[in-house]
Amino acid sequence: MTSPGSPSPRRTPSSLERTPPPPGTSASEALPVLDGRVTLQDLRERAPRLPLEVTAQLENVSYLFHKVRQDIREHQEQLEHFSQLLEACSQALDTPTQEVGRRAPGERGGWESKEPGSRDLGTNMGAGASTQTPQPAKATSAREGSRDDRVSASLARVRPAAKLQAESGAWFWGAGGLGKTTPFGVDSGSARHPAPPPPSSWDPEDFEDAAAHGRLAVPHKLDKARTLRHGELVLAAAVSSFTRHAFTCSRGGVKVWSLTGQVAEAQLPESHLFPGAQTPGAYLRACLLTADNRTLLVGGHKLASVSVWDLAAPALRPSAQLPCAGGTCQALAANPAENLAFASFTDGMVRTWDLRSGSVVRDLPGPPNCAKSIVVRDQQVWAGGLDACLRCWDLRAAGPPLQYPLESQIMSLAHCPQEDWLLLGLANGQQWLRRPDGSQARMAGHKDSAILALRFSAFGRWWVSVGTDDLVSIYTMPLGAKVFQVPEATAILCCDVSSDSRLVVTGAGDCASVYQVTY
Repeated sequence: MTSPGSPSPRRTPSSLERTPPPPGTSASEALPVLDGRVTLQDLRERAPRLPLEVTAQLENVSYLFHKVRQDIREHQEQLEHFSQLLEACSQALDTPTQEVGRRAPGERGGWESKEPGSRDLGTNMGAGASTQTPQPAKATSAREGSRDDRVSASLARVRPAAKLQAESGAWFWGAGGLGKTTPFGVDSGSARHPAPPPPSSWDPEDFEDAAAHGRLAVPHKLDKARTLRHGELVLAAAVSSFTRHAFTCSRGGVKVWSLTGQVAEAQLPESHLFPGAQTPGAYLRACLLTADNRTLLVGGHKLASVSVWDLAAPALRPSAQLPCAGGTCQALAANPAENLAFASFTDGMVRTWDLRSGSVVRDLPGPPNCAKSIVVRDQQVWAGGLDACLRCWDLRAAGPPLQYPLESQIMSLAHCPQEDWLLLGLANGQQWLRRPDGSQARMAGHKDSAILALRFSAFGRWWVSVGTDDLVSIYTMPLGAKVFQVPEATAILCCDVSSDSRLVVTGAGDCASVYQVTY
């Protein structure tokens, strides 16, 4: 029984009952109601995908929240500096800047300001004219100096923050208005995150949403854009999204491939870089593209030097030779901001050069095969090798390195560009994230075989992991959740990610594959 005006209670139909067809619809046209067994089976099929999707969404939300907090802090600092500048300017406006007076009778009418040191032209033209010394103008000059001091002091408080923002690629005021530093110099514009200006040979659609997606999202898939037939075992690879070139390194040399045009497979490189005249048995083993996309480092076995190739020059040529006394180079690293280059050798030494002069800055000794992979972080050099030990040298101090023993050989190292984490790839297939100060360390994914190369995206939101399992694996940061995998025909020895996080290159066998990242 129900009271008048109150809705009658609804009865929930059983999962085994059929819902009567709506008016005007036959029973055969009505959709059947799924029973409980079908619904349970559907949930079982969707269950394996739910944790990955939820994890990816949570990481995106966490990253967005972190960026919002960071933007709010930067906005508050800019408001504080701006308010200081307004206060200084308001004080300067309250102070009279110059004396204004009425001319004497007989002179030309009107108001005229008397600047410091000026003379009255009408009185000076007379025979008995005497020189005026305007005392009020001197007082005005003193007040102007005081005002300039206050404004200069305010600008001195503002300039350090503006300089820091300009050096870090943030917003700053320039002669052309509001702009942003880019790898090509200054890009003046009004966009919050403008995409880097592509060369004329680039496809514009490749850059339309690079900044927006690369900073905030993890990849959705990798599409193979090109296969590069190198012809020899590819030992190292690099890719530049700004010059639209890929670099593949083998024992015989480095091949430079143009990525313009619609070609699925390339066999003829644009250039071929040879190590030059070396001792018998010399060959290449490693190459590295610096973060600014302007320099390529090349090293190898029994080479007299590490070659430095200037990619910004009109003609591709080595700009410097860094002496290494015929050692066997295993890995390369660079710090363009400090003009430093690093190389590790099989005898355990890590050598540092000055890129400006080409001279040796320092040698960091270690046991043999202790530095198969190296990473430079500020004033620290991290190395991991076949002795299953992680080492850290401090460039600001002398003495032996800090040592952290592990359970397996360290095959690859990477440093997150946005957060202070070291990523270790081990021979047993484990991946570990570790704080440089040793405060935290945890496993972040596991593969079935040895991990040979790791690379972070430019914004630190994900990384690429390759190895002897013939798979290109994408993991998210910081949880280490596996997003997806792309199979290749054979073991993958090397990989690289472009500086705009839009291209991935891998080296497997005698070929290299270039993938386009889809977000």
